[in-house]
Amino acid sequence: MKTLIKKIAILALVTGIFISCNNDETTTTQGNVKVSITDAPFPFAFATEANVSVAKVELKDANGNYITVFEGNGNYNMVGLTNGTTAQVNATSIEAGTYNKARVTLSGASTHLSNGTVYDLTADASGSYIIAIAPALVVEQGGQSEILFDLDISNSFQFKGFGGIQLPVWISSIASVHGCRFNADFRAVDLDQTGTISGTVNNEITAEHVANAHVTVTVAGEEISAQTDASGNFTFIGVREGTYTVSAQTADGLNGASGTITVAANGTASCSFLVN
Repeated sequence: MKTLIKKIAILALVTGIFISCNNDETTTTQGNVKVSITDAPFPFAFATEANVSVAKVELKDANGNYITVFEGNGNYNMVGLTNGTTAQVNATSIEAGTYNKARVTLSGASTHLSNGTVYDLTADASGSYIIAIAPALVVEQGGQSEILFDLDISNSFQFKGFGGIQLPVWISSIASVHGCRFNADFRAVDLDQTGTISGTVNNEITAEHVANAHVTVTVAGEEISAQTDASGNFTFIGVREGTYTVSAQTADGLNGASGTITVAANGTASCSFLVN
């Protein structure tokens, strides 16, 4: 009888430990966060690479503390990350809550031109950048979230002419370039709370797709841009809910076009333009 009681007691103890472990697993206060990076387009066909080196990414919590979500050596050629293409920086777990600011630390940058010229911009790029997250990143307990960092490389990589004069964004001649400076221009969003704008630009007369057309939309007072691919397609991701004016302008001087579009969270709004 004593042996039976002893066995029951041991079984109860083991069961209690098992239940306790299960409770610990189900009462986690953390959520999973994916950190991604993309860019606004580079309008310069002569720039084959626009590289940034990310050393650290931190998110600011409600108590004012910065929580590290990535630390290492992430190198990205931003030229290839356009029209909705992203690269994953990291995936990790952090405390559930709302994060409305980020701090991104870069350790270097460079750009390569098609004539073989390389500008090492490490001295300009190295440092930390504080970025507002809008809409703020919401991390739910046991949930999955994604924060997107969008680097506007046409504003970040600033080409210079003779005498250090900054060249206009849509320069077409590599012979005009005599230097480059770097000043990071980021935006950050909770990707799960934003939508997508996609569309096509065609020539109204020939019906042909228009490549390299410059398409813009103003989000929260800031203009973000896209560039059509060889098939005339463009895509914006990480666009906040709202109604926007989208404009298309071709590089070869055709008359531009614009239209109004409404974006919903987790939805895709489509629009097409005919230029002539």
